[in-house]
Amino acid sequence: MELTAKDVEILRLLQDGNEDSRQKLAERVGMSSTTLWRRINELEAAGVIRQRVALLDAEKIGLPVSVFVFVNLKNYHVETREAFETFVEESGQIMECYSVTGATDYILQLRCKSVRDFETFLMERILMHPGVESASSQISLRQHKYTTALPIG
Repeated sequence: MELTAKDVEILRLLQDGNEDSRQKLAERVGMSSTTLWRRINELEAAGVIRQRVALLDAEKIGLPVSVFVFVNLKNYHVETREAFETFVEESGQIMECYSVTGATDYILQLRCKSVRDFETFLMERILMHPGVESASSQISLRQHKYTTALPIG
């Protein structure tokens, strides 16, 4: 799908968490409310807008510990990878998962209640997974930047 300049403007406003009413948002991009809503629905149908969500403050909801886990699998069989990726999808603590190049097979980003909570998850879930050979981790001391807005346009 080719994005127009108006599409980029709409997407920027939506990514910025714009709380304006549909009418005010339409005025800001110079179109009618109906046209704006139709275009947003088209962008959703095309998969450009995957989902509309509320972003929560992890610390304020009791998940202050952010951890990066580097996982290596025992082998690279399709079944092993699929089983691990299913485990990742079903694990609420795992916020992000990337298969990567280099010395590590996967990088996970987790949110936990405490270091002890992370230790339990690591020892009883990640390291006990039949496809996992090894895992190492780094606990984040402080987050210096966080955004969900993609640099479009």
